[in-house]
Amino acid sequence: MSIRTNNTCLNCENLISNLTCSKHDIQVDIFNVCDSHSFKEVFTKDSNCTNCSSFHMDSCGHPESASQGMLCFDWQPSLS
Repeated sequence: MSIRTNNTCLNCENLISNLTCSKHDIQVDIFNVCDSHSFKEVFTKDSNCTNCSSFHMDSCGHPESASQGMLCFDWQPSLS
């Protein structure tokens, strides 16, 4: 069996908060994809607030709920 990564809005760099496409300015579903898809590295099963580059920073979009084990769509890989 071959395992592949599919292109969806969920792994597109145009996806912003609230499942909105910044390129087309519309709300999308996690199963949508378009011809403008631009792949970006996204979170994995090990991703959470503690390995997000915004954790405990002013750039964190959810500072009240950010904690170990939590994950949001604003997650960015840690630079360290």
